[in-house]
Amino acid sequence: MKRFLSLLVIPISLISSIIISCGEPTTIILSKASQNYVDWISDDNTLILDAYRISNTDSILALADGIIITGGEDINPLLYNDTSNLKVCGNIDHRRDTLEKKLFDYAFENKIPLIGVCRGMQMINVASGGSLYGDIPSEIGMEVIHRNNGEVMHEIALTESCPLIFPEGQDTFMVNSWHHQGLKNIPDGINVVARSFDGLPEAIYIDENVHPFMIAVQFHPERLGSNNPINKRMRNNFYKAIQK
Repeated sequence: MKRFLSLLVIPISLISSIIISCGEPTTIILSKASQNYVDWISDDNTLILDAYRISNTDSILALADGIIITGGEDINPLLYNDTSNLKVCGNIDHRRDTLEKKLFDYAFENKIPLIGVCRGMQMINVASGGSLYGDIPSEIGMEVIHRNNGEVMHEIALTESCPLIFPEGQDTFMVNSWHHQGLKNIPDGINVVARSFDGLPEAIYIDENVHPFMIAVQFHPERLGSNNPINKRMRNNFYKAIQK
């Protein structure tokens, strides 16, 4: 049975009773949950917590075996000291920015396995000291369409092998895309392993000597389908990192 619990309605005492009755589950925190992420990452012994729906994040951080920073709104450009990007941003969720920076910092400091998806990849870069393109079409061009009134598909190419994310023996992949911002200045320690054909970073990992498992993609593996090799590889390697 898949378990998707919101601490907004289920108290810590009930989580404790579940652990006692069912055995200790793997606990994964989603920065903001949707059913697609839940379906992708859950299994029979996984407790999934939606951090966005609780007011006290500290109450669940100590439970985390893994963290996923999910897709969503534009990140406040003031977090990377860029006032010019304010005019091209959509709605900004200040609470979510603060929450996801806190989740990143906790995962980084405590070596908790972490995946970033779309906005999540951008947050990893920003939280590490990097910056973003405010609007891809106006800053990079339209050689590659990254969104068009919704989700689109485009090709990406590997710049180096990364078996944590991509199956081996193939160097180009079709992925989905729904964003207008992307990684610009990238700090030391973050390695770009795939780019779209306009040069925009599409997948990254953090050096293992800095963090044992921190990977991110600009596309949405949770919406690629359960038989997609990237979907399966990211999920399986995430769980392997948790089990270590």
